[in-house]
Amino acid sequence: MRSKFKWIFTLLLALTMQFSFAQEKTITGVVTDANGPLPGVNVVVKGTQRGVSSGFDGKYSIKAKEGETIVFSFMGMREVSKVVGASNVMNTVMQSDAKQIGDVVIVGFAKQEKKKMIQSVATVGSDKIKDVPVASVQDVLQGQTSGVQVVSSSGVIGSAPVVKVRGVASITAGARPLYVVDGVPLNDVNLTSSQGGQALNPIADINPADIESMSVLKDAAATSIYGSRGANGVILITTKMGKRNQDAKVTVGFTTSFTNYTDAMKMMNASQYKEYNAKFPQALINSGVAIDDIGETNFDWLNAVSRTGVSMGSDVSVSGGSEKTTYFVGGSYAKQSGFIIGNGLEKSAGRLNINTEANSWLKVGMNLGVTTSKMDRVASENSVNAPFTSAFLQEPYISPYDSNGNFQRTGFVANVVAIEALNINDLITNRITGNVFADFKLFKPLTYRVEFGLDRSAIEEFRREKNINQSGGSASDYQAVQQKTIFTNTLNFNKKLAEKINLNALVGFTAENTEVRDINVAGSVFASDDFLNVTSAVIKSTTENTNAQSRLNGYFSRLNLDYDSKYLLEASFRRDGSSRFGSNNRFGNFWAVGAAWNIANENFLKDSKYITELKLKGNVGVTGNDRIGDYVWRERVNGGTYPNYNETSGLALYRFSNPDLKWEKSKSVDLGLSLGMFSDRVKIAVDVYRKITSDLLLNKLLSTADNDGVRTYLVNAGRMENKGLDLDFNFDILRNSKLKWTTNLNFNFNRNKILELNSDASVDAQGNKFIGGSLIKEQLKDIRLIRFI
Repeated sequence: MRSKFKWIFTLLLALTMQFSFAQEKTITGVVTDANGPLPGVNVVVKGTQRGVSSGFDGKYSIKAKEGETIVFSFMGMREVSKVVGASNVMNTVMQSDAKQIGDVVIVGFAKQEKKKMIQSVATVGSDKIKDVPVASVQDVLQGQTSGVQVVSSSGVIGSAPVVKVRGVASITAGARPLYVVDGVPLNDVNLTSSQGGQALNPIADINPADIESMSVLKDAAATSIYGSRGANGVILITTKMGKRNQDAKVTVGFTTSFTNYTDAMKMMNASQYKEYNAKFPQALINSGVAIDDIGETNFDWLNAVSRTGVSMGSDVSVSGGSEKTTYFVGGSYAKQSGFIIGNGLEKSAGRLNINTEANSWLKVGMNLGVTTSKMDRVASENSVNAPFTSAFLQEPYISPYDSNGNFQRTGFVANVVAIEALNINDLITNRITGNVFADFKLFKPLTYRVEFGLDRSAIEEFRREKNINQSGGSASDYQAVQQKTIFTNTLNFNKKLAEKINLNALVGFTAENTEVRDINVAGSVFASDDFLNVTSAVIKSTTENTNAQSRLNGYFSRLNLDYDSKYLLEASFRRDGSSRFGSNNRFGNFWAVGAAWNIANENFLKDSKYITELKLKGNVGVTGNDRIGDYVWRERVNGGTYPNYNETSGLALYRFSNPDLKWEKSKSVDLGLSLGMFSDRVKIAVDVYRKITSDLLLNKLLSTADNDGVRTYLVNAGRMENKGLDLDFNFDILRNSKLKWTTNLNFNFNRNKILELNSDASVDAQGNKFIGGSLIKEQLKDIRLIRFI
């Protein structure tokens, strides 16, 4: 009996030890992807609250019972499930999930599932941004999607490329799209005033390495939520943020690039120039130059104004997060010398993004970007002071140097070599952009967000022209501060009304206030080129000061209805009030309605082995354009002294008022079809659109009897059409852990036509009309020349 008891006791002890061992088993391993260890992967025992995250080296450790299932999940990766066996080691390789990465798209004031979208939106992710060396952030969009054209207007560092979204929708009110960074609409007014006035890039201060994604809103369904600023398209930029439960991830980058002037025109040398003028002497006769005055010495002006440009940059960032807080901290430094002499840039930037869940019903966050830069500027082209324009116009036998090797004057066409060597044309910019926000979960389907945004720029532009190009020299010091504040409130309601019906509703209010203050002092005739400050000038010629303010208030809403992910309906409405427009037309209404049919989700296709997406969509809507500047509808008088009246001080009428002035409106129709096949390895999208812009803003020419010295005033006086076709082809040829091969092709066919113009319309405030006649029924960019022969 005693022996039997011992045997039972031993058996129970063994079973107890085995049970205890099963309870306390520790599983360890390493999680990797195609690029190596993967930090921040969620490792959870299925059906329990036990979970950890992989560390910086991809390693993890978790307790689990034999027979339990461990689930590995990470954003953008396919979820992996493994059953715990006898081994204590469980290494896991995760693969990219291309479908998951593209599932969510940033749109105005919200995110939407891509396959449920009615809007025409193109998204470029960070994977396509980080490895592309570009001169500006906008250049990333070139070739990435149809309907978006990016053209570098010049080779000058810091200048803005021309971005067109489905053509040009205005003649005078500007065709630049609206840029929104982390929910903050940016200022896009060019504050600089000098002859170096290249159009400054509103997003030049953003480090491309800090960008998570860029979304281009192309049709009215997407842009109507921005109302009076949506006619030219909207580009949404989202900066990076850390991931939850991710250890600190440090990223360091260094870049070096070189640029050169290519496709240089072949210019005559001195001998060829002399031979040409001997055959065709009329130009020399008109200028009073004899053929014998043309020397044999040759100077290559194009080579003198160009060089190999060098750009060097470095950036570092730290990102990560805990269960409730995520963060991203980044800094960058860049130094560039352009391929045009005298052009350079030195820039430092920093960014701090942080989100935290204070409790179950409150989330707060901040996105902050700070930039300081110094730019060495050059004159804009088509000016005799601009490097390349001067090089093309300058006679090849004229040298920038005299016989003693000193700079000399070169007549009407400036000595640009001397200008860039001696003159000062600097622009210093300090800019801060960002927002703070709070999200309140009022109850399960309803969220309230309050947000305050800021875009503040302070610039100083100093110019000093030496005696070599202007007798006595001149100087100017221009300083300006532009500040935009944005206060936004939104309510978002998201609820499943029935088993197959989902409703999402958004209502909001935004108030924007923009202030500009500037002052400019200038002087001429200096005793010495060594004197730089304006106060050293003998003649203090001008002192100018401007204070301007504009306000925009907007009420907006959007409704999305989804039935079984098959039938989609969307409607949006916005009412804007702007101080920029006349008192009789200060408010405007903008709207859009659209619908889509997800044919691939129908019973007859949802089990198809070949078709993964087939969607038909269409929308119609109205958007606006408010890019006319401040106070243009009001009567304006200028004060000053007038030479014709013995330098008497007084006021002169500069512009008539027009209380009926209103914004340009664009009504557009868009029809689209998207097709995905073979697990979305082949994707095709086709969009057909037509946009009519009415109430074009143009200057009306006044009769001499009525103008009181004013030649024109701004009116709404025309209509314009853009219609076209967008085609996108995406091929995911290879998709595995070792090799990826994707090919994207896109095409856009756009036809622009002027439909109607007022007979008295002119292109500027001086009354200059369209050369050669009316442009009606022709494209805006058609060039009309005067016939000389």
